[in-house]
Amino acid sequence: MSKLTAEAVIAALGLASHFEGGVFRETYRPRSRAFETARGPRGTMSSIYYMLTADSPVDHFHTKHSAGIQYHHFGDPLTYHLIHQDGRYERVVLGPDLAAGQVPSLAVEGGTWKAAELASGTYGLVSEVVSPAWEMEDMILVTRAELLGKFPQHEGVITRLTPNA
Repeated sequence: MSKLTAEAVIAALGLASHFEGGVFRETYRPRSRAFETARGPRGTMSSIYYMLTADSPVDHFHTKHSAGIQYHHFGDPLTYHLIHQDGRYERVVLGPDLAAGQVPSLAVEGGTWKAAELASGTYGLVSEVVSPAWEMEDMILVTRAELLGKFPQHEGVITRLTPNA
């Protein structure tokens, strides 16, 4: 298979801009809401395509209440930066090169601060499955100052992967 351009993948999958950075499209959302959460009823799970490109290479730090699993499909690897609730930092490269230490999937617990970046290349395509299903009110966005207040020991990565505001 020859490598598709980022533009060809975006067109073929119907991806659109995402407020965190990159492009996405929801691929699954159940009709029923089987889970009762503190924030209201939720579906069993939801899923999206998500792609970072050379033009939009950063998914800024954020967290959500639900757990999620990212699956690398193709393109270049994406580097995930995780700050766990206990303050521990973890860097994971999601990609196809197992010999280089990359992994094809990554599970992230709800409440873990997560950012991703396309460190090099033209694009990387992943899917994310979230359970219970993602809803906008489950998203927790943070300012750089707030995240630095919680985790000053990770100033370098936080400053690099949060918006300037």
